[in-house]
Amino acid sequence: MSTASQPLVSVIIPTYNYAHFIAEALASVHSQTYSNWEMIVVDDGSTDNTEEVVKRIAADEPRISYLRQDNARQAAARNNGIRHAKGNYLQFLDADDLIEPQKLEQQVAFLEQHTSVDITYSGVRYFSSERADELLLSRQYSSWEDSGAWMPEISGQGKEVLLALLRNNIMVVNAPLIRREVIDRVGLFDVDLTPVEDWEYLIRCAAHGAVFGFNDVEGARALVRAHGESASLNQPRYLRSVLKMRKKIAKLNLDAEVLELNRQKIAETEGHLGVEEVTHGKLGSGISQMLKAALKDPRLRFRAKWLICAASAPFVSGDRLKGMVTSSLSGSMKRAGASEA
Repeated sequence: MSTASQPLVSVIIPTYNYAHFIAEALASVHSQTYSNWEMIVVDDGSTDNTEEVVKRIAADEPRISYLRQDNARQAAARNNGIRHAKGNYLQFLDADDLIEPQKLEQQVAFLEQHTSVDITYSGVRYFSSERADELLLSRQYSSWEDSGAWMPEISGQGKEVLLALLRNNIMVVNAPLIRREVIDRVGLFDVDLTPVEDWEYLIRCAAHGAVFGFNDVEGARALVRAHGESASLNQPRYLRSVLKMRKKIAKLNLDAEVLELNRQKIAETEGHLGVEEVTHGKLGSGISQMLKAALKDPRLRFRAKWLICAASAPFVSGDRLKGMVTSSLSGSMKRAGASEA
């Protein structure tokens, strides 16, 4: 297929002070086996030499555009990129991450062949190396110590996808390729939900009836860099955003089963946020969050667990408290009893 007859893919890369990573992200797009793409780099007010790095690369590559905005965080940067995108398909890529060389080719082909599918997504591999030539040696299924695969690999639409997304996000932001028609129908990212705006966006896509198609192909996966600068590592901030997202979802006109699951997840998020706050030295607010979880959770055994955790918080370590949350109700009671003995 000639470039002229290929659908255009818009690759949108928000960046903030990632001059030391972004050249690798751009190179991963430039090395795609699919050639009809445009790359829109949206600089969210970087104070390092990001502009210099991107413009140096763009000088030899007319498919790269550089936009600069005042710092407004990554959701606003993605929205800026969407407004300037001309593509039939959109690929989101964070400036510290990568995509494998066949990703655009394989995913465009999948969507062209499966016209009823709106969003196709790949598997993901994580890496901690900061050297591109070491990536093959460091790819893992997850960023956790056990390195187990976590993506549920769900295809379909409607309630099944919504329930899966409400339990947990089912993909990383650079895994999907999305039809432009879906973006036009669903709208822009919620700028108040960073760093979970991509998760909430997928929930909205599912609520609008989008059809998801998982297609994992060697050489076409998303690659995510695990490093200390990652915004997702700030767990209290992350959980506050998740809680805000779930409260937004609670106001939507969705299936009763979907809303009930979301209600349970609101309570769980309140409780986990409480544990994190206690762990970070905020005992009073942490206990308050766990009591909120006990009041809001419709399941009696979870109410009891959050009450036990709240009562035990002044007397146990953060690790012990987290262990109480993940253990059974009887296990939580044993741990609480042991801490008071």
